[in-house]
Amino acid sequence: MNVTNIMALIIAIITCFFGYKLNKVLIAILGLILGFLLGITYLPNIIDNQTIVYIISAIIAIISGLISYKLYLVGIFFLCAVATYILCENIGLTGNMQTIIGLTAGIIAGILGVKFTRPLMIISTSLSGGSVMAKTLFSLLNFPNNILIFIISLIFAILGMTYQFNQKDQN
Repeated sequence: MNVTNIMALIIAIITCFFGYKLNKVLIAILGLILGFLLGITYLPNIIDNQTIVYIISAIIAIISGLISYKLYLVGIFFLCAVATYILCENIGLTGNMQTIIGLTAGIIAGILGVKFTRPLMIISTSLSGGSVMAKTLFSLLNFPNNILIFIISLIFAILGMTYQFNQKDQN
């Protein structure tokens, strides 16, 4: 078992069962991650020093995390879009078809997430959390079976949705 898989599993469980309740935290984390990834992807094109790239990327990450947290609906859009994209990435498609379907479904989920925040957040976080949970568990067990992963993903997602929809809305 490696640390990355264990962390992915823990985050997937939290996302699947507590995605809506923790949406502002998840939105801030997503903003941090996206900001850092943007920095380390594009800054090396203009800055040669890797240490400076990481420092500036960390600053960009903090700023984008704060912006995501403060601009709640923008964060909701991105959280639903990314969660849906991750779900599409885990259903077993490959290449351009996966990217096209993932981006299209992600944009649609993001728009719907802004309009119908609570139900779409619950659905998208449960589906993405369930799919990552199943894929990670099967990876840890070294058992690559896409059909079974898909079925287990749906079971986890349904359990996550059921749990989240039965919680009192406290946001």
